[in-house]
Amino acid sequence: ERLARPASSARGYAVARERTAITSKLWQDRLAQAKAAGVSEAAATRAQEALVPKPPTRTSIRYSFSADENLLEAYRNPWNAVRVGRVLEDLDSLAGNIAFSHCDDADRATRPQLLVTASVDRVRLMRALKLEEDVILSGAVAWVGRSSMVIRMEAWPAEHPDAPPCEETNVLRETNVGKEGYAPGSGPSLSADFTFVARDAVTNKSAAVNPLVPDCDASQTLFAQTAERVARKKEKAKAEKTGRKTVGEDPARPNAPHLETSLASAKNAFVDAALNETRAVTTFPALASTDAILSEATRTENIFVAQPQQRNLSGRIFGGFLLRRAFELAFATSYVFGGARPRFKSVRDMDFLKPVDVGDLLRFKARVLHVDTTSKTSETCVDVEVECLVTKPEETSAELSNTFLFTFHVENEAGGRDGRKVRRVLPASREDAAHVWERCLRPRLDTETDYGR
Repeated sequence: ERLARPASSARGYAVARERTAITSKLWQDRLAQAKAAGVSEAAATRAQEALVPKPPTRTSIRYSFSADENLLEAYRNPWNAVRVGRVLEDLDSLAGNIAFSHCDDADRATRPQLLVTASVDRVRLMRALKLEEDVILSGAVAWVGRSSMVIRMEAWPAEHPDAPPCEETNVLRETNVGKEGYAPGSGPSLSADFTFVARDAVTNKSAAVNPLVPDCDASQTLFAQTAERVARKKEKAKAEKTGRKTVGEDPARPNAPHLETSLASAKNAFVDAALNETRAVTTFPALASTDAILSEATRTENIFVAQPQQRNLSGRIFGGFLLRRAFELAFATSYVFGGARPRFKSVRDMDFLKPVDVGDLLRFKARVLHVDTTSKTSETCVDVEVECLVTKPEETSAELSNTFLFTFHVENEAGGRDGRKVRRVLPASREDAAHVWERCLRPRLDTETDYGR
C-alpha cells in the first residue's frame, strides 16, 4: 500500500534531506510556528469562523553565499551561476510560509487550513542571480479574495539599496553598499506571483481567508493591480470552459472598445500562414524550406515515480519540486533545440490542475512551442511548453496535473560554430496552431494583458 499522508503538518513529519537548505529552513520554521499554534497537540475539531484582517507582512530569507561554502556549492550550476530551478523551488516554499502565516488566526481551538498552490504567474528574471553576491528572497501577500490569495515574491541582490531588510543582512549591507553599482529604483532581479487556495482540512471545501488590509499607498496600488489581473484570468478561464468567444474582452473595463476584431484577424492570419507552411514541409520534405521543423520533432520527456522524500508538509508531492523538474526539462529541451546554452527569461501560465501523490507515476513532456525570429538582437526567443501527467498503467489512463510555459533566449548562430541559425517551429494542425497563438502570440498583441517578455 502507498504511504499514508500525515494527519497534520506539525505532527510526525521530518523534512527530507533532498530539499534545499533554504526550503529545509523554511519548512522547519513553519513546523515550529504550527507547533506554537497548538497544531501538534490534540487535533482541533472546529473550523475557523471569525476572520482576522491583517496587513501585508514581508518575510525574507538570505542566501549567504559569501559566508557558507556548502550553500554556495549546493546552488552552483555547471557554468558557475545560480541554479534557477532550485531558487524556483525555494520561492514556492517561502510563499507557502507567508500564506500559512496570513491564514493563521492564533486560535488553538481551530484547525489550520489546507493551503494549495493553484498557479504561478509572471515569473520574470530581470537580471542574472550571481554566486559572487548574497541574494535575498522576499515576499508578502499582495491580494486576498474569498478563499484565495496572491503572494508577490522577489529576489534581490543583498547589497541593492532597495533590498528588503532581513535579519542577517544589516551588518553585511553596510559593507557592500554600491559594490555592483545598483541604482535605487532599479527593481528586483526576479519577481513572481504565487496563487494559493485555502481548503478545509476535513471537508476539503473552500475555506475563507483572512482579509488583507493594505497599509500604504504601494500595497494599495499592488492590491488593485493584482485584483484586476485575477479578474481577467478568471474571465478568460470561464470563457474557455464555456466555449464563449471573448478575444480581447476586459471585465474590468466593460465599456472599453473590444479588440476582438483585430485580434481575431491576427489569429486567423497566423493559423492560415502556419498551416500553409506545415503542408509544404510535410508534403514536400525534400523541397521545403530547411529553416523550419515541426514542433513535434522537438519533443523530449522523462518519466519517474514520485517518491516519499518529495512530499510537502501536507503529505502530497511538493509543487516546488515539480516546478524545478519542469524547468530543468525545459532548459534541456531548449538547449538541444538551439544548439547553444539558453538563458532563462520567464515563466508564465503555470497551473497546478491536480494534486500529485506519493507513488504516482509522473510523465513530463516538453516541446518547443514557438520561436520568435523577429528580434533585432543577437538572440532568439524560444517558448517551451511542459506538461506533467499523472500516469496510471493499471487503469491505462493519464491525467494532466500541471502545465508550464518557459521562455529562454538562445544565440541566433547556434553555438557560434558554423553559422547555423535557430530554426522556426511549425504546428501540426489547425488546433495546434490556435493553441500556439493563444499561448505565445496573443500576449504580445493584446495590449490589455501585461505579459512582459
